[in-house]
Order: sequence, then structure tokens, then C-alpha cells
Amino acid sequence: MSRRLEGKRAVITGGGRGIGRAIALAFVEEGASCVVTSRQLEDLEATAELAPAGAIEPIACDVSNDASVAAMSELVLDKFGGVDIVVNNAGVHAAGSFLEIDAATYSRLYEVNVVGIVRISQAFLTGMIERGRGSIINMASTAGLFESPGQAPYNASKHGAVGLTRCMALELASAGVTCNAICPGFVNTPMLDGFADLVGAEAEELRRRLAQRTPMGRILEPNEIADLAIYLGSDESSGMTGQTMAISNGMRMS
Repeated sequence: MSRRLEGKRAVITGGGRGIGRAIALAFVEEGASCVVTSRQLEDLEATAELAPAGAIEPIACDVSNDASVAAMSELVLDKFGGVDIVVNNAGVHAAGSFLEIDAATYSRLYEVNVVGIVRISQAFLTGMIERGRGSIINMASTAGLFESPGQAPYNASKHGAVGLTRCMALELASAGVTCNAICPGFVNTPMLDGFADLVGAEAEELRRRLAQRTPMGRILEPNEIADLAIYLGSDESSGMTGQTMAISNGMRMS
């Protein structure tokens, strides 16, 4: 074990399952102390139970709510004194015909998938800037780099996350804080089950069809995204900022 994150302190939103859970567990294995947040405390506690005692602290938080983020960040700063890595992984999805999806759905996705990044990042950036180091990792999507049918609100929000990442990176570069985005393709997570429900498909059949759309003939596992997050949170990537990295089994190449 290389312990590439030894001594680092991380906050991971959407850490109760899927990609967020995988990142938290991988970070702990690499030596980091982690706080995981989401709206569902039960899911967070399940994540914490998979790690050594005390390695992961679960704190309920709604990234779309100012007061909730303020309360969470106060607890984190009291516990850690500062944060070295922020992983903005919390996200919501919607699908359907453009003519049928109402404006409120766009607002809901934007509040979580874009403004949620703003709230969480701003809560911890002051300390990063003062220390002259830090890493912000935004979970975008290949949907934030390309078009796809039936997902206009999701694609629009993830395009927003990509643009926000680049602007943040430019403004934070002189302070020694990096900001990059991971853009996964199809990943074997509960969100994929939700997508199956939205489109009226059986979950395993949907996974099979999606796998067939990739050159490598499979969908990703959450730990593969976690491996990239480790690199972006480590000192190895200190010269990389403003990048949007697609990981999609070759489905999207940019």
C-alpha cells in the first residue's frame, strides 16, 4: 500500500453509496481521514461501517440547502481544523422528453449538481487558500461533454459543472489549489437503477445494453472512478488543474 493520501483530510459529498462510497473507502486505504455526507444518514453510517473504526465520519447534509452546508462545514472544521480534499460527488438525475420535463426539474438538478458544488467548495476553500494547497474534485459526467437524447436537464447541469470547474481552476491556480472534474460514462451504481426505472427498463437488461454501447463491452465499477480520484487528491497531480477527464471504457474520447 503506497498511502498516497497519508495525513490528508477529505470531505466527500454523496458518500453514502455508489461512487462516493467507493472513493471514501479508497481514500481511507490510502491514509486519508474522511467525512462523508448525503441526505441519508443511514447510508452514510453503512459506508463508515465498512472502514476501520473512526476513519470515516458520517454527517448528514443537503448540498442544496445553505443552512445544512453551513452546519456540516462547522462540524468538519471543528473536527479536522481544515480540509485538504473536497470531492463534490452529490448528484441527482432526471430523464424524459424535452417537451415534457418542466422547468422545476431543471432548477432542482442545477441546485444540486452545480450550485451544490459552489456551496461545498466555498465552505472549505478559505483554509485551503491560507495553507496554499488543496484539491477540489468535481464529479461531472460524459453527459457534461457531449449531447445525449432524453436527458436535457442532466446534461445541462453537468455541462454547467464542467464550465464551473474550469472557472474555479483558473481563479484558484495562483493559490495552489487545484480543481478538476471526473467525467464517468456508465457506472454500476444505484443511479443506474434509478435511470432504469425512469425509462421503464429492467435494470440488468439496461446494464447489458449499455455495456454493448462501449468499445470495451462493459460498464465501469465505482472503484475505477475512485482510483482516478486518488490521483487527483494526491500530490502527484499538483500540476494538473482545470481538466475534465473522461473515463468511459472508450465510449467517449476527448
